[in-house]
Amino acid sequence: MQFSRRKFLELIAATGAASAASSVVSAKSGSHEQPNLAEGRQKGFTDKGWTPRTKIRQPNILIAVLDDVGFADLSCFGSEYVMPFTESMAENGTRFNNFHVTAVCAPTRACLFTGRNAHSVGVGNIAEWAQKGQPGYNGWIRQDAATMAEILSQQGYYTSACGKWHMTPLEDQNGTGPFEHWPTGRGFDHWYGFHGSAVDHWHPELFENVSPSYPDKQTDKVYHLSVDLADKSISYIQNHLAADPEKPFFHYIGFGACHFPLHVPAEDIQRQKGKFDQGYDIARTKRFARQKILGIVPKQASLPEDNGNHIKWNDLSADERRYAARTQEVYAAFIEHTDLQMQRIIQVLKDEGVYDDTIIIFTSDNGATASAGRNGMHDVRRVSYLGEPWAERLANIDLLGGELSQPANVGGWAQASNTPLKWYKSDTYEGGIRSPLLVTWPNGNLPEGQINSQYHHAIDLLPTLLNMANLEMPSSHKGYSSLELQGTSFAYTFDNPNAATRKGPQYYETLGDRAMWKDGWKAVTRHVKGEDFKDDVWELYNTAEDYSEITNLAEAEPERLRDLIALWYKDAERYDVLPLEDDTLKLYKASVPQPRSTHVFYPGMTRLDRLSAPDIYNYNSLITVEMAVQTRDVNGVILASGDSSSGYEMFVQKGYLHIVYVYTRDTVYSFKSSRKIPLGEHRLTVEINKTGTDSAVAKVALGSQRLGVMVLPKLWPIYTPNSGIRCGENRHAPISRVYRSPFVFNQTLKRVTVDIQIS
Repeated sequence: MQFSRRKFLELIAATGAASAASSVVSAKSGSHEQPNLAEGRQKGFTDKGWTPRTKIRQPNILIAVLDDVGFADLSCFGSEYVMPFTESMAENGTRFNNFHVTAVCAPTRACLFTGRNAHSVGVGNIAEWAQKGQPGYNGWIRQDAATMAEILSQQGYYTSACGKWHMTPLEDQNGTGPFEHWPTGRGFDHWYGFHGSAVDHWHPELFENVSPSYPDKQTDKVYHLSVDLADKSISYIQNHLAADPEKPFFHYIGFGACHFPLHVPAEDIQRQKGKFDQGYDIARTKRFARQKILGIVPKQASLPEDNGNHIKWNDLSADERRYAARTQEVYAAFIEHTDLQMQRIIQVLKDEGVYDDTIIIFTSDNGATASAGRNGMHDVRRVSYLGEPWAERLANIDLLGGELSQPANVGGWAQASNTPLKWYKSDTYEGGIRSPLLVTWPNGNLPEGQINSQYHHAIDLLPTLLNMANLEMPSSHKGYSSLELQGTSFAYTFDNPNAATRKGPQYYETLGDRAMWKDGWKAVTRHVKGEDFKDDVWELYNTAEDYSEITNLAEAEPERLRDLIALWYKDAERYDVLPLEDDTLKLYKASVPQPRSTHVFYPGMTRLDRLSAPDIYNYNSLITVEMAVQTRDVNGVILASGDSSSGYEMFVQKGYLHIVYVYTRDTVYSFKSSRKIPLGEHRLTVEINKTGTDSAVAKVALGSQRLGVMVLPKLWPIYTPNSGIRCGENRHAPISRVYRSPFVFNQTLKRVTVDIQIS
């Protein structure tokens, strides 16, 4: 019989495994200390309804989180997609149909990682909308809130993460730190991923641990971020198993799928051809019927009326329907492609003999988004800042999903994604905050094919895992008295699937949208930006009986509504939710690092993040290049900033200077010197003077000799591209697309200075 890794693990001394699982590693000395279990117990995580699994190996933990994927988007929650991994989880584990998150991504991750409410740990919103001076909205997790990785690391786990983080201050996201709010500063031994909200899956801006990382794209294999994240996840797990197989691991993977831009290989899109021509209205109805058959929604549940903010499918023009169907083909391909990556990871766990010993959790960070509106988007940036003519959008239909697009699907599909729930991401109605959740653990003897309906929230995952793994909550962390867990374990539901929920009151808030749940009743209000919060109209639903929030009982139960609103304000005070703010543009401008008057770049330098890049959009500026040319064969990038949809760069090709400014892929401004750059030391200058709010003219000179003038009728804000500044080469996203990356400057490039006339 073949001697598998499982057989090897079974031969490991039980005492060694128990020691690794129960010891606590001192952060200061690295020595092992026995935890004070009595002190470690904290209110909210002890679960008497869970029968401890003993005489089995300490479980590994794998958590995977999708992005902007709605409640009905998984095939085992009602969708028509082909998702073998998800189906296998449903068959072999437990689904939860009443699991809740926050209405946007970073706060959900903060809840998941800490077992506390997002505002109480400082992540009431995303980092781009952080509010300095407001403890509930720092955009990063406070230090006395131990993270899941820190807790597990202290108790003998190897910890690793891949993918989206999005909980680092904007000014700290460059390659020189500080790194205390990066994943490796919050308990992960290794991290490979990205910081921001959206990511270009063809040309992502990645880091490994604390250093910029550049994937190898020189092979014949088409690069895609989801594949890369799965590859790195497999690598981290296998490397750990090779080095220390008796030690359990915790691995987290946060996919960028299916947040816009929707990027997926062409062959995956082709397989979806024609599947969505019937439209989102019929798709929603069919999903609801399928959910009833699956038992995902109660038999008495009803399908609400349309949200009212998208056009009925039959009222779209033929071209609009064709375009909308295409955007959904891309979305469907994206989610199925992601399911395949999870299959690959799980197969490795099986091949290595550790699958049965692994708790696997699969969920989404919030509901699907309808931000792309009636006609979707070919270029999110173009739509957001300039508008995108419908004729131009339609003309680019065949580019959707590829690297020349930055697309989002038509908003009507988001309502189908969230079936049978109302509203979307960013809303505190169920469409924004109820997510699919699947849990498996073969050796944990969890129910197979079970659907649990107890009400729970992302803050409940950490205490649940501590229960399941029979671990303790440390009483102190980094010299702090550890902030008390606020979640409630739902481990009891596995052994008691029909038990009543033990979840206490749960508040919600996102950009002024608010909700309060208690004992099956929910008060909720959908805030209108710019209006006084006091004027918001609250509604009341008996969610224990009214699964889809159809019948507003505010008038019938005014006292209950007043009590829930009062409870919301009490929790808002307790968890640092107040004061409320809804102006995202104001928050964004305040969060972006303040412009500097001078930037100096060097060849081969650490990539500077996009938000710290020189602001040549708002101010007059002067770019000065100091270089020495020793041969006549001059080639290479001098300075590049941008991504595959827009950006600018200076480079020399066959001796001629080129400046390319990509406003959009359809609007590109180019400059080429009339003569080659001669031998010798040179001072090349590009003087950019604003001629209007969004326009400028650039004077190009080599020393005292004028090389020409470049007219820039349109400029874009510096914070728009997904990628930062590179100097002396471009190993990242292609901008001009006239050379092969990395196109290193082959002469002596001393420095590039960018002076900004701020005053």
